Amino acid sequence: MVNEEHYARLKENVQGWNEWRQKNQGIIPDLSDANLSGLDLIGANLIGANLNGADLSGANLNGADLNGADLIGADLIGANLSVANFIRAKLCNANLMGTNLIGTNLIEADLMGAKLCNANLMGGNLMGANLSDVNLSDANLSDANLMGADLMGAKLCNANLMRANLSDANLSDVNLSGLDFTRTNLSNANLSGANLSGANLTRTNLSNANLSGANLSNANLNDVNLNDVNLSRAKLSGANLSRLDLTGIDLTGIDLSTANLSRTQALGTDFTGAKFTGACLEDWNINSGTKLNDIDCQYVYLKSNKQERRPSTSSRDFAPGEFTKLFQKALETVDLIFADGIDWKAFLLSFQELQTEYGEENLSVQAIEKKSGGAFVIRLEVPPEANKADIESQTKALYEIQLKALEARYHAELQAKDEQIIIYRQQNATLENVINILGNRPIQNLITVTANAENNSVSETFNNNFNQPNIANFANKNQDNARQQANQNIYQSQQNQNLDGTKKEIQQLLNQLAHTNLTTDAVTEAVHQKIKTDPTFKARLLAALKAGGLEALKAIFNHPAFSIPAETIKAFLEAE
Repeated sequence: MVNEEHYARLKENVQGWNEWRQKNQGIIPDLSDANLSGLDLIGANLIGANLNGADLSGANLNGADLNGADLIGADLIGANLSVANFIRAKLCNANLMGTNLIGTNLIEADLMGAKLCNANLMGGNLMGANLSDVNLSDANLSDANLMGADLMGAKLCNANLMRANLSDANLSDVNLSGLDFTRTNLSNANLSGANLSGANLTRTNLSNANLSGANLSNANLNDVNLNDVNLSRAKLSGANLSRLDLTGIDLTGIDLSTANLSRTQALGTDFTGAKFTGACLEDWNINSGTKLNDIDCQYVYLKSNKQERRPSTSSRDFAPGEFTKLFQKALETVDLIFADGIDWKAFLLSFQELQTEYGEENLSVQAIEKKSGGAFVIRLEVPPEANKADIESQTKALYEIQLKALEARYHAELQAKDEQIIIYRQQNATLENVINILGNRPIQNLITVTANAENNSVSETFNNNFNQPNIANFANKNQDNARQQANQNIYQSQQNQNLDGTKKEIQQLLNQLAHTNLTTDAVTEAVHQKIKTDPTFKARLLAALKAGGLEALKAIFNHPAFSIPAETIKAFLEAE
């Protein structure tokens, strides 16, 4: 029961109250069940006070000292408790919904069963606090210190835990699904049996954390260090493990179905008895120490977005042990993927340089496969002990160097041609001369074509040493029309430059004609006559049409002074 004298003193004046407390340190204020709603209690000395069941809703306790105070069952809804001191305070079953606890000191406070939903605890110190069965739904705990806190049975739906310190905290069996733990410290935390499905754990510190039996399905573990983490019996189905270093980790019996393991380092990882059905294994890195015994897997994908299924036939699944055999066979190979096509000359030069470093006997091309869309996969055979990731990155780096060197040479050649065109433009101003220039200039052929009609295979794999039949000859067999194949000296980008050059040339000539009295019809008819009488000129325009379609002709002939219809030019070309 509230002590009326104590109650009156506190309501009268905080300064007077604090002076009275200083003089009567042996007296424990009894303010149980007191109505202190809305009072201004800034900086009040309430150390050890009995506030059991008190109504402090809406009160301003900013900077107040409640060290060791009894607030069991107290009503603190909407109260301002920022930078207040609640060290070892008893707040069991207290109502703190929507309260301002920014920077509040709650070290070792007992908050069991308290209501803290929508409370703002940003930067608060809850180290060692008892938060078991606490309702923290929608609470802001960003940057809060919860080191060693007990959150067993707590409700954290939609809580903000970004950058919070939860090291050594007890979160056993807690529902943490969908929460954002970006840069949160969970080192040494007990998360056994916790539900982390769909949680964002990007750059979270999980070192030495206990995740045994935890549900991490569809969780994002991007850039997370899982070394020394206990993941026994954890569920990782659908989880994003892309680019993670799983080297040496024990993942026996783990459910990795539909998980993203692309570019994951799994050297010496124990996957014994793991589930892999539907997982993406694009460019993952395993070695002879990786254990793949008794794998439970029906099919996997070798590329993202469910591409490159294995087994490739959708109606067939892996037979028992087939998954293990497939990837053990791949242990001594490196797949180089060229998604946008390949410059064979650049590749051969870079591969020769790589062989010089590793030894010709240690590095050879095992297979080349042409994929849809012009992509190529080149499989290199490497020694079992080789670092496949290093070889892959080094090969790509050397390829890019050679490619840039070749592009620079081609660009110089194109520049020389452009200078010649400018000279011709300056010397010719009439329509007839313009067309003659265009017709008489040789078509810029940026690809050296090698005819080959012997093989119309779309995809071929061969076991061959680099010094045996040339790799470029293999590429010749894989063009869709089986008649021509480029020993490419330049990328498609150079083809586009050629088209752009043709457009620029004609546009500048039309600019000159804009100063004459020629009409659009006259210019159009002159072009028509030139198409009829000059096969070379016609061939150039057909090449442009083939390369860029009707849009290319529109771009070439569209001019403010002469709106020559591209459809008309196309009709001329097709009619002749």
